[in-house]
Amino acid sequence: MRPENPIVLITGASSGFGEATARMLAAQGCHLALGARRVEKVRALAAELASKHGVRTFAGALDTRATASVERFVAEAAAALGGLHVVVANAGLARGTDRMDSVLEEDWQAMLHTNVEGVIRTIKATLPHVRRSGWGHYFTIGSTAGHWVYEGGGAYCASKHALKALTRTLRLELCGEPIRITEVDPGMAVTEFSLVRLQDAAKADSVYTGVEPLVAEDIAECIRWALALPDHVNIDQMIVKCRDQASHNGTRIHRRA
Repeated sequence: MRPENPIVLITGASSGFGEATARMLAAQGCHLALGARRVEKVRALAAELASKHGVRTFAGALDTRATASVERFVAEAAAALGGLHVVVANAGLARGTDRMDSVLEEDWQAMLHTNVEGVIRTIKATLPHVRRSGWGHYFTIGSTAGHWVYEGGGAYCASKHALKALTRTLRLELCGEPIRITEVDPGMAVTEFSLVRLQDAAKADSVYTGVEPLVAEDIAECIRWALALPDHVNIDQMIVKCRDQASHNGTRIHRRA
């Protein structure tokens, strides 16, 4: 049975899609477990949302690249909130735009450790709690880069293709259980993503020049909507692009003068 106030765990909740999703679901009455490496930010967010919406919250340090960190955070969150129902595996990143012959090892390792291994760790640690609750929903945050490739994005695209495979495999393995699985794949969206990737504010801003891109709240709304649907309805995958982006790999974008 669907709980009246689901308990939602969100990784990478300190900014971007994770923060926006936390804000939107708190307004719907969901209790929240918020994790991120920037622990001071998620603690402040948790306190704000608990005060504003009267929901129960838990916040803590979470590095999805480390198994011990994931297991500790999940165990503490489930104990503090009394279980888990919904998991938003949002933590992810892109670093650099180097081609395959020059990509830095620390960059491709960071992307694979976070975007792929981090999701595996999150699923493994949370699934026993979600199963025990008797009702659940998993969201993975992929990318249009999981459906296409582009020069300078080999390692990042590979990580998002792998995430797509993980999500679809989980859907097969949980078939027959009361747990839904949804993959949300955004295109161009204004978050800290480009700044982290390019390490240059001017270059990051130029990605969106002349375009009206998605914002974090757009993806949060997709998650809210899929979660609110009747229990027999499973949205397997959502590819979400702004109107100005017609192609997955960004080769067809309308830019205003």
